[in-house]
Amino acid sequence: MELLISFVLITILTTGTAQLAVHSLLVKRRADCNLISADLASSLLEYFKSLPYESDELKEGFWKESAGGEGILGTFWKEWWIQDLSPNMKRIEIESYAESGSQKKIRLALLLSRELGF
Repeated sequence: MELLISFVLITILTTGTAQLAVHSLLVKRRADCNLISADLASSLLEYFKSLPYESDELKEGFWKESAGGEGILGTFWKEWWIQDLSPNMKRIEIESYAESGSQKKIRLALLLSRELGF
């Protein structure tokens, strides 16, 4: 009887530990994907901030570009929309996400002003 009780306790503890390990791996993968998406969007935003206002890269339109991920994280996509709000103001929206689609999309917006210089 003691052996049966100890076997049940060990099984319960082992199963709980295994579930905790699997869950923590899934959370880490999700966090890694979100971090890469945020880094991609942020670096593209900084690139646009460094361009002169009249640059060809800041013409109005929609663009989409893929970016390879690290290891098993897969491919990521960057999309951006540039809209001329007025002759002196542009709105840039950047969205970055994992191709698998299981992660949240990261979206950033930037307003550029010719008069202010940023």
